[in-house]
Amino acid sequence: MFIVPVLGAVGVLASVIILSALAGVVSLVFWVVLMPFRLLGLVFRGLAFLLFLPFLLLLGGGLAFLVGIPILLAVLTAAAPVVLLVLAIVWLAKKTMHRATT
Repeated sequence: MFIVPVLGAVGVLASVIILSALAGVVSLVFWVVLMPFRLLGLVFRGLAFLLFLPFLLLLGGGLAFLVGIPILLAVLTAAAPVVLLVLAIVWLAKKTMHRATT
């Protein structure tokens, strides 16, 4: 009486193992068959990217120009007093050194 459920469980386990192995084999076969098409799709995506690359570079350059010029002007405006102070110090130092040597 106890042997029948055990044999049933062993049968279910054996069928699950066999079906898993068959599913693995089918999966492997489909992977081998479909891999060239996946690689071909990757090649076509790469070619499309290479064709689109000049447009991306133009867009990026235009965006950098539109954003970079105002940022550059803002930085130069903020740095102008410091630059003028340094230039004034250099001018005074040259003037003083020139007087000291003559």
